Amino acid sequence: MSKKVIDVSSYQGVINWAKVKASGVQGAILKVIRKDLNPDKQFENNWKGCEKAGVPIVGVYNYSYATTLDKARADAKKVLSILAGRKVKVWLDVEDTCQKGLGMKLIRIIQAYQKVIEAAGLEFGVYTGLSFYNSYIKPWSGYLTCRFWIARYRNPVVANQPIIKHTLEGWQFSSKERVTGISGNVDMNLWYGEIMSTPEVPYENPYDPPDRLLKLKPIRMRGNDVGWAQYHLIRLGFLPAKNSKGKSNIDKIFGPATKAAVMAAQTHYGIVVDGIVGAMTVYVLRYN
Repeated sequence: MSKKVIDVSSYQGVINWAKVKASGVQGAILKVIRKDLNPDKQFENNWKGCEKAGVPIVGVYNYSYATTLDKARADAKKVLSILAGRKVKVWLDVEDTCQKGLGMKLIRIIQAYQKVIEAAGLEFGVYTGLSFYNSYIKPWSGYLTCRFWIARYRNPVVANQPIIKHTLEGWQFSSKERVTGISGNVDMNLWYGEIMSTPEVPYENPYDPPDRLLKLKPIRMRGNDVGWAQYHLIRLGFLPAKNSKGKSNIDKIFGPATKAAVMAAQTHYGIVVDGIVGAMTVYVLRYN
């Protein structure tokens, strides 16, 4: 049985994911990266919102402007850097005008991108419109092994489901749906593939995770996000709960003791040891 899944980006603004969940939406696909290769402005907020509300993250998508294999590989690597170890299916959105008429080269672009994503242990798929698929992908479809997510705006009845030569994992049937918790229109999909539950954050941290790099120099950084890191460093045993004066080590100040604890955690989990709390360090602190 298909499920209702929405796909969103910064275009939808700030989303109330608890209301989205209550409305009956059963999954979400999040835009991960912009044309300038920076993260979508709402990507991290949407990821955290889905986690907190229990909305399964079906995948992330990258609208592609790649017309060369090198560009495809570089874009895929950038997406992986934004994900910072998070396990999710990556969808390559292939539909831009610059990709029309590339012929077999477009297939090689898709394959190059796919190879980078799958080498990182993630699943890969292609999103496109039915017309683009029929015109620019179908003639060489035998060279592709991935699943597809297809846009065809019709009332969602079986008779209008897109027919393609590949496995159809999702059908985007509308771009003008209304969902409680989202201002304005949103894309709606029928999803035929398996939807995994979003892993719950296993510990309740009273502070919000950082959206900046936390470090000791040039100044000792302060704030609730430092407290977030200290909380997890204590929970995992890398930082004592109290300092030598008997006071809590959750002082929200990134001092030498916190840096040493960060480096100990980075060493333990086999990531870059620099004493800075970046995306990968946030990930290992959160999920271990």
